[in-house]
Amino acid sequence: MSETLLVLVHADLRDDVARCAAAAGYRMVVGEPASCRAEWLRARAVVADPEAVTALRSASVPRRDGVLLVAAGEPPPAVWRAAIDLGAGEAALLPADEGHLVRRLTDLRMPRRAGGGGIAVIGAHGGAGASVLAAAAASVAVDDGDRVLLLDADDLGGGLDLTLGVEDRPGLRWQDLTLEGGTVSGQALHRALPAVGDRLSVLAGRRDDPRPVTADAVLATVDAGRAHGDLVVVDLPRADSAVVRGVVESVDLVVLVTTATVAGCAAARQVAARLLHDAVGVGLAVRGPAPGGLRAAQIADAVGMAVLAAYRPDPRLPGALEDGRLRLGTRSPLRRAARAIVQAARIGERAA
Repeated sequence: MSETLLVLVHADLRDDVARCAAAAGYRMVVGEPASCRAEWLRARAVVADPEAVTALRSASVPRRDGVLLVAAGEPPPAVWRAAIDLGAGEAALLPADEGHLVRRLTDLRMPRRAGGGGIAVIGAHGGAGASVLAAAAASVAVDDGDRVLLLDADDLGGGLDLTLGVEDRPGLRWQDLTLEGGTVSGQALHRALPAVGDRLSVLAGRRDDPRPVTADAVLATVDAGRAHGDLVVVDLPRADSAVVRGVVESVDLVVLVTTATVAGCAAARQVAARLLHDAVGVGLAVRGPAPGGLRAAQIADAVGMAVLAAYRPDPRLPGALEDGRLRLGTRSPLRRAARAIVQAARIGERAA
C-alpha cells in the first residue's frame, strides 16, 4: 500500500478533502469511479462522495478497507448500503467534519498486515513457455511456504491442470464458478478447487465446454485470493481483452516471457507496447537457446524492460510434461527463473 489517497468526489468537495489529505500526510490522487481499479486496489485510503459510491458499485470493484464516505449532507439509505458493501464504515459531512476526517485518515496510515501478492505471466508469442513458467512460479512459492492460487486465464491453452497433473481431480472449473454480486470467498475457493498438496489450488477451464472465461470471474477470483492472503499467479492469454487489462491492473508484477530470438524480441516489443504500457511492475523472462547469439540484455534494451530471469532450456522438461506432472529439480534452470520472479514480485509488493 502506498501513502496515496484516492479521491472520488465532486469538485465542490475537492478543496475540503485536499486540506484533510495534506493534514494527514497523504499524496492525493483524483480518479474517476468507472476507471480507477488500479488506484482503488493500491491506495492507502479512498474518499468517495455519494455519486462516486453509486458508480463504484456498478463498476464491481472489490470490497476493501480504508473507504470513507464524504458528503455535503446526510447520505440517503441506499447510498449508505452501497458504501458499506464497498467497505466504508462511517461518513464525514464536510466542511463540518474536517477534523474527524483528518483523524480517520491519520489512523489509516498506521501499519497493517498486507494481503497476498499477485503475479501475471504472459507469453510474447506462441511457445514462449509462459504457462510452464507460471506453474513453476506457483510451485516455488509453495515450497517457500506460501498459499497459492494459480489461475489459468488462457482458455485456448492446454490447461495448467494438465501441466500439474490434476486434470482428473474433482473440483470447480471456470465454467462452474458462479458469482453473486461479483465477489467470491478465497477460503471457499481453496476448498472447492483441484489442489496440488495442501497449499496450491488450481482454477482452469473445462476442455469440453466452449464458454470463455469472463473478466468479472477472473478479477473477482484474483481479488478473493489476495484478500485471503494468497499469492495469486495468473497465466494470461496473449490478447487485448478485458481479462488481460483487468489482471494487469490488479497484480504487483507482470512477467513477459519470450525466447531469445529476433522474432521473439519483435513480438515482445509488440505485446509490451499494446498490453503492458499501464502496468505498475513489469519485467522480462528470456528463455534460451539463442540460435543467433541474441543476448537477454539486448532484448531488454529493445523492449524497454528489465530482465527478471534469463534461463537455458531444460532437456528433461518436455518429457516430464508429457508424463503429466511438472517436476522441478533442485538445479533446474526453470526453478531458478521461477524463484527470481517470485522474489521480484515480493519486492514489488513491499514497495507498493
